[in-house]
Amino acid sequence: MDFMYRTLTPEDASQWQALRLEGARDFPMGFLVTVAETAAASAARCQTILAAGNTRGVFDGDALIGFCGYRPQQLERIRHRAEIGPFFVSAPYQGSGAATVLMRGIIDEAKDAGLAQLELFVDTENHRAISFYERRGFTRIATHYDGVRIDGQSRDDHFYTLRL
Repeated sequence: MDFMYRTLTPEDASQWQALRLEGARDFPMGFLVTVAETAAASAARCQTILAAGNTRGVFDGDALIGFCGYRPQQLERIRHRAEIGPFFVSAPYQGSGAATVLMRGIIDEAKDAGLAQLELFVDTENHRAISFYERRGFTRIATHYDGVRIDGQSRDDHFYTLRL
């Protein structure tokens, strides 16, 4: 398949909102936002979030099939780093290469910007995502215990970095 990577814009808000809702519903350990919070976000709010320019997407034709937050740090002493996540590809496209296109786009963009490091958190039980990140060279640095609570249940996250 031939997928396209690009920065999402306010015009992508409705597709992004639907995909974000799918992710929060079907893969809650991959999202900090709840289904209720996602569903409650207005179209204007989604457009505002995307207008900030910190969300990348992967497309199959005109259809948004995956997205990832990409937040380069702004302060001088940490400007060499960027945080990524959530990272999500719609279930029908998992295993299709779309996630690879999305991650390669983010890595290439970070390198082109002169960044030295990408960082992310992943639930310790999200084995598929952990394998994906490790195959792309991410290294586990630490575990953040009780970092997230889903339905009142404590969840731990691993902190990963990729040196560019």
